[in-house]
Amino acid sequence: MKKGGQIMIAGIGSPHGDDQAGWEVARQIEQRNYNHVCVKLARTPADLLDWIDPAMDLLICDACQGAGEAGSVHQWDWPCGRLDEIHWSGTHQMSLTGVLALASQLGRLPKQVRICGVELDSNHSGKTLSQAVQAGVVAAVESICGDLIPSLRPGEIEHA
Repeated sequence: MKKGGQIMIAGIGSPHGDDQAGWEVARQIEQRNYNHVCVKLARTPADLLDWIDPAMDLLICDACQGAGEAGSVHQWDWPCGRLDEIHWSGTHQMSLTGVLALASQLGRLPKQVRICGVELDSNHSGKTLSQAVQAGVVAAVESICGDLIPSLRPGEIEHA
């Protein structure tokens, strides 16, 4: 991600169980009040087509399955062939990789796109996040804020 550049963080999810992970990562980052971060919550990857701005780096947060143990955090830079092996949360009409490929073909994709996946607990179907995924959300937020948004502290304004 560009140092000091605008970043859009898109949390993908739903209000159900571990599928909330992407939303929760995005919400917790939003609460830190970074001036150069715009947060959007989506129910499907296709929603991204309405929001993405080629001038803003894009970070997508979603629950995933098939990348590791429940609660593990994974980050990929787009494009990445490994993403085709990952199952994303929910019942998306259009896959995350399909949306990103379409946005690229339309010339709407930013130069830098990163995807952060929190492995869901396939045995958890409650109303709240499972303990493993909640721990993964915390780890993802700390990683993103420490590695991807290092240029400013929360609330700090960058001066020219």
